[in-house]
Amino acid sequence: MIEITRLDGRMILVNENLIETVESTPDTVVIMANGRKFIVQESLPEVMKRCNERWGVQTGAPLVSCSEEATKARIHDALH
Repeated sequence: MIEITRLDGRMILVNENLIETVESTPDTVVIMANGRKFIVQESLPEVMKRCNERWGVQTGAPLVSCSEEATKARIHDALH
């Protein structure tokens, strides 16, 4: 689980494996697999970093890659 901060300052723990998407609208919105949404103080990159850190502890590899090569591959896959 990762720790994130709701807009009102309350800290919550979220199971990173159940995060469906994270949006920056400009507020950061964490959308869970069950449809529940949390608006949080952390930025999208910070949420991604925390998920990667947690996943890396468990598996030794990042959950989400933000390298330039990985980003280009995702763009290519989306366009083709």
